[in-house]
Amino acid sequence: MNDEDKTREQLLSELRELRRKAAEREAGEGGLTGASEAEYRTIFENTGCATIIGGEDFTISLANAEFEKLSGYGRGELEGRRSWIGFIEKNDEKKMRRYSALRILDPDAAPRNYEIRFQNRAGQLRDIFMTVAIIPGTTKSVLSFMDISERKQAEREVYKLNEELRERIAERTRQLKAINEILKKLSEREAALQESEERYRTLVENVNIGVYRVTAGQQGRFVQVNPAIVKIFGYDSMSDFMELPVSQAYQDPEEMRRFGRKIRQCGFVKDEELQLRKKDGTPIWASATAKALYDADGRVKWVDGVIEDITERKNAEEALRKAKEEAEAANRAKSDFLASMSHEIRTPMHAILGMAELLSETPLTPEQEKYVEVFQNAGENLLNVINDILDLSKVEAGHLELEYEEFDLAELVEKTGEVLAIRAHDKGIELICHILPDVPVNLIGDPIRLRQILINLIGNAVKFTERGEILVEVSRGEPEAYRQEDGDNTELLFRISDTGIGIPKEKIDLIFEKFTQVDSSTTRKYGGTGLGLSISKRLIELMRGRIWIESEMGRGTRVSFTATFGFQEEQKKPAEKLEVEIKGLRTLIVDDNATNRMILREILAGWGALTAEAEDGESGIAELKRARKSGTPVDLLLIDYRMPLLDGFDVAKRVKEDPEIKDATIVMLTSDLGRGDPKRFHELGISAYLTKPVKRADLKNVILAAVGKSKAASRKPAASLPTVPGEPRALRILLAEDSDDNRLLLLSYLKKCPYQVDIAENGAVAVKKFREGTYDLVLMDIQMPVMDGYTATREIRAWEREHRLKETPIIALTAYAYKEDRQKSLEAGCNGHLVKPVKKAGLLEAIAEYAASR
Repeated sequence: MNDEDKTREQLLSELRELRRKAAEREAGEGGLTGASEAEYRTIFENTGCATIIGGEDFTISLANAEFEKLSGYGRGELEGRRSWIGFIEKNDEKKMRRYSALRILDPDAAPRNYEIRFQNRAGQLRDIFMTVAIIPGTTKSVLSFMDISERKQAEREVYKLNEELRERIAERTRQLKAINEILKKLSEREAALQESEERYRTLVENVNIGVYRVTAGQQGRFVQVNPAIVKIFGYDSMSDFMELPVSQAYQDPEEMRRFGRKIRQCGFVKDEELQLRKKDGTPIWASATAKALYDADGRVKWVDGVIEDITERKNAEEALRKAKEEAEAANRAKSDFLASMSHEIRTPMHAILGMAELLSETPLTPEQEKYVEVFQNAGENLLNVINDILDLSKVEAGHLELEYEEFDLAELVEKTGEVLAIRAHDKGIELICHILPDVPVNLIGDPIRLRQILINLIGNAVKFTERGEILVEVSRGEPEAYRQEDGDNTELLFRISDTGIGIPKEKIDLIFEKFTQVDSSTTRKYGGTGLGLSISKRLIELMRGRIWIESEMGRGTRVSFTATFGFQEEQKKPAEKLEVEIKGLRTLIVDDNATNRMILREILAGWGALTAEAEDGESGIAELKRARKSGTPVDLLLIDYRMPLLDGFDVAKRVKEDPEIKDATIVMLTSDLGRGDPKRFHELGISAYLTKPVKRADLKNVILAAVGKSKAASRKPAASLPTVPGEPRALRILLAEDSDDNRLLLLSYLKKCPYQVDIAENGAVAVKKFREGTYDLVLMDIQMPVMDGYTATREIRAWEREHRLKETPIIALTAYAYKEDRQKSLEAGCNGHLVKPVKKAGLLEAIAEYAASR
């Protein structure tokens, strides 16, 4: 029993005696002897605590000196004047009133104890242990008040310390979570302290993470450790390890000082990676978490921490780093090999394709023309394979970067469709391009890579479609696509749908893998490397988009992809907003393909034309007659050539022969470039023809010309045709090329031009001849013996600067096709960069362009 419990027992004993004396006093109605009264007073005044006699209405009838001290009032102010319940804090007052109710119900109830808050005259609150006893046979009570403020303050301090301890435990590392839980319970339950400490100790000694406490400073020593840290450092016993100065655990003493400074500055350091050493000197890596503990003066006294041996992880990271470096080196070697192979293949390909081009310009028999066409096509196919492999290499190496330049989306899509339409029409397939009216066409992005994607996807559709149609559609996409759009960028959705052979569902994901096609029979039947979709997927991802495929065997495939583009600063023009004056033109579209009719109707309606449709020739003729009879004759008749029953020529002939409808202007839509027979067109009254897929600009120009409204479009003239270049001026050219075949080819390209060409077999000869002569242009091969083209170009530029001469245009001729190779040429001082195999037209255009700038 502690001192406080003894005090309470003494208080209760004295209170019981006082209660008895008070009862006797009340019972005797003042009949106590003088000795008894004195005894009563002595007991009342010397109970050792504040004591009062209270009445039924809580009024104080008698108070001792201790109560005067406690309350701050004198007896004259208390006895018969004040209610003792008025000293009780409001929150505790309810307990006292319950006591009053119990007293009425059970007058003989035993004394009751309460802990209350007592407010004295000065307004100070004290923690009080209060005992209330009813005086038997009366309505009065004896109340004693013992001040326990110091004990309660101590309890609060203990609680505060517990809270601080809980916060410390919460800051422990993840590895010591179990220990934290134990410490938390330790702080919450003071009575279970010993048990919690034991559990803590057991856990610390059995975890695989080192736990330690060290003294602060340069001469720090271990004062507490667990078995795991002893094992980490390779010691046999705790006692041996405890003798180790902390500094000897480090590989580098400077690292210890740095770690110590960090602890002093931050107070807590987490997951710091340190290089330590074992007893035998073996280096180890450890992850350390440490917390500083301070003395009363605020100086670091202890450092508590945990360490985990991460040597295996660091070794694995190092192995991974080396493997990554080796992989990158292998990747670079692969890229260098591919670039070298590209050069070695492109160099003879340059000669093969160039000679084929020159040969095709000479008189040939039909059989010879066929042979030339075969090896031209074979060479182009081989070149495409090389380009695909190079693109894949660049993507895998992370070297492929997009360009950002202004371009016209409508023009790009339509020209791409025009190129591929030839292959489609040869197979009897309709190729249709449709850009929705709300799609912006003045964009910023990489038009070359977008065209590459479209050519690949549309080319696949043509390859795997035997009949039906292919639809290329561009829209703003699904509603979620709008959420991707902001003031500077827009996400567009491209769909290429065909009616081809389809793809099995289980094969759809596989076809995006490189060198993969649906199956081996497809590879044999249709050919191809299987690289196109893999490259397209990577390019689309670079454009912040995605690609997916929907397909059904025997019914066709739809390939969809999204891509993000910027807007041009000048305008964000929708595809349909062409300033044309065709408003009110009554037009009839006759085509058996519903998609074609829809696209033409959409374009014409956007220009203000009034359109009607017919799905075959007979229906078209009937609609012409109906419109004539209703007083709204058709002004323009757009007829598809390839239709069942009545083809386009049959319809034109019927219209020409019918006086009632012969005044309609006829424009023929054909998939065959060879249909433009002027004589037959004139005989059938056909004013013009358009090759599918129809381009907006061509459609506008043809309509305006055909219906005699060219003047109406004079405010926005049609795009002019490319001008025919005039006779080239005489030039003196230096050709640096080590390959005999390529020199012969390039000289053959230039033989009909008024150019004087000097030959240099390598870069050193080229520099010497340049210094000795005067040239208007230099054609510089890059890879040459003795001195390469880069070095030769730099020496020429240095010589020009030294002699203050105007720079002579230098065009690099190289089989290296990477973007960075072009950049290297420009950095060396070249003005242009042509990739082999060089076409004759491309070479002549480059010479004309750069020579004109001199």
